Amino acid sequence: MKKRIVCILLALALCHYGELPVSAAREEELQAEKEENTRKLTDINEKVNDLEYQKQQMLSDIDTLDKKLVSVLAQIELLDEQITGKKNEITETDAKLGEAETAKEKQYEAMKKRIQYIYENGGSAVWALSLLEAEDLSDFLNKAEYTEKLYDYDRKSLEEYAETISQVRELSENLTAEKAELEEMKNEQELQRASMEASLEEKKEAAYDYEKQIEEVQAQAAQYKALIEEQNQELKGLEEARKKEEEKQAKEAAKKQNEKNSEDETRNDQSKDNSDRKTEDSSAASGSSTGGTDDGTGADGDSTGNEDNAGRIDTGMSDSSTTPDTDDSSETGGSTHAGGNTQVGGSTQNGGVSGQDVVNYALQFVGNKYVWGGESLTNGVDCSGFTMKVYEHFGFSLPHYTGDQEQCGRGVSYSEAQPGDLILYSGHVAIYMGGGQIVHAANSSPYPKGGIKVSDNAAYMPIVAVRRLIG
Repeated sequence: MKKRIVCILLALALCHYGELPVSAAREEELQAEKEENTRKLTDINEKVNDLEYQKQQMLSDIDTLDKKLVSVLAQIELLDEQITGKKNEITETDAKLGEAETAKEKQYEAMKKRIQYIYENGGSAVWALSLLEAEDLSDFLNKAEYTEKLYDYDRKSLEEYAETISQVRELSENLTAEKAELEEMKNEQELQRASMEASLEEKKEAAYDYEKQIEEVQAQAAQYKALIEEQNQELKGLEEARKKEEEKQAKEAAKKQNEKNSEDETRNDQSKDNSDRKTEDSSAASGSSTGGTDDGTGADGDSTGNEDNAGRIDTGMSDSSTTPDTDDSSETGGSTHAGGNTQVGGSTQNGGVSGQDVVNYALQFVGNKYVWGGESLTNGVDCSGFTMKVYEHFGFSLPHYTGDQEQCGRGVSYSEAQPGDLILYSGHVAIYMGGGQIVHAANSSPYPKGGIKVSDNAAYMPIVAVRRLIG
């Protein structure tokens, strides 16, 4: 009987395990594929985030360049107005110069005629005779004074005209130099505009390329998401089928166990009845009956043992059929990019440095040449490169762009300007020396008209801003 029960239970167990290997193998395969696809999806999402970050950086660069380009265009327009103003001033000055030269020539011709007249009429004797013919001393003195005044007038007039001509000519030369400087500044702004426009075009193309890449990668991500969803659905179906099969097999096993238990109970009852009859028939043979009872008890023990074993086997089967729940959820990570901010302008704490220290250091390079885009105080710098490198010597970080230097430090009025302050014009920047003077990298003309030089009039062009970095 024991052997029969054990065989039945083993057969049930074999049936139970024999139906699962195919679905279990497929489930493991799907789970592995899903994990691989989830990993790929995570990588793709990180790539999308990276591309999005780069695109946003590019768009930010484009926005910054757009603003700078607008500023450059405004500066070019302002420089055009200033150049036109200088041309008008030069025209007016040239007219004044012509008038002064004409007046000088007239005065000179008149003086020559008087001298010629005196010479042709006897030279100084004429003046002496004229004086002797005076009616009285007063008349004599008046004529003598008149003669002296005439000489003094001619001399002073010629000297004044000569001085006027010299001043007007110097003014004209200065205006011409300022006009040339403005024109060079305009040319530099035009070069900056061309460079910015080319850079803008490149960045816009790059941004468009990023957009296309993002679309392609997002399409790949959508494919992986769809594939993972299909795998989740298939895994869910396999899980449900497995659970149904387990429930079905559990019910069948329970049914068969109940049937077996009923059969065991029937056999036990029959064995007990037989034992009771034997006891009644042969009460004298108590030892034998007792042995029979022991056998019956042993049978009961065997039956009970079989029931326990069957219960343990059934429990083992149930435990082995339980599988861990599958977590269908997947997290997709993204890349985190820390955008670095470059602080320009430096600290306004001087750390023992004064504005005069800045001026003194800058003056060491007066006479060196101007080079557009240059960053060498000895081999050539432009205006913003000059201020950048001078302040760099004292530990300040300035951008190499005039427009950006307008944001450095703190703003003050021109009336409050101190040595070391930045004086900003349209497309130009200088270092204030005090007393209305500036030191700056002016233009590419040979020194002293160009190069790094000192200018006596800080307001020679309209001042856009005054920025203080120290104090």
